[in-house]
Amino acid sequence: MVKKITKGKKVSKGKKISKGKKAVEKRVKKKKETRQKPSDDPVLREILTRVAGERGYEVAKVLVDEEVTDDEVAKRMGMRVNLVRKILYDLYENRVVSYRRVRDEHSGWYVYYWRIEPERAREYFDNNKRLLLQKLEDRLETERDTMFFNCGNGDPKVSFELAAENDFKCPRCGSKLGPYDNSSVIMALERQIESLRQRLVES
Repeated sequence: MVKKITKGKKVSKGKKISKGKKAVEKRVKKKKETRQKPSDDPVLREILTRVAGERGYEVAKVLVDEEVTDDEVAKRMGMRVNLVRKILYDLYENRVVSYRRVRDEHSGWYVYYWRIEPERAREYFDNNKRLLLQKLEDRLETERDTMFFNCGNGDPKVSFELAAENDFKCPRCGSKLGPYDNSSVIMALERQIESLRQRLVES
């Protein structure tokens, strides 16, 4: 009787371990399937296109999941090596990609192996978003606290102080200056700031 109970416990325990292992494997598999590849990540795409344009994004896609030399990138993209190198250095200066330098034993020249750094790219983007947010908030404060005038001919608006210095005549065309309603500018800035704050919270 004791042997049967002991045996039964072992089998039961084994089944529990097996089921638990399968459950963990299933969760890991599901997580891998739902995780976005860097090349499909819309945030990363926005970062890359802002830093180096659409071509920069296409070049960076070649570096996903592997280290690639600039010569190999040029061959795959059908682009000049010099142009590829310029794009890669732009991306590097903005901390979006990194490289590993290896000396070629035959030629003695250094070969650069490039790879994309998605997390560093997001960090760069977040820092720039905060800088942009600060600039927008400063401009909003200026728009709210300043009385502006303009001529209505497409020339830039001027502050009350500058308008008074020019006897309320446009510094560019000489036309009479009138009060400028900047309420639409204030509303647009408020929307941009709110949107940027939301994106910072979500990132």
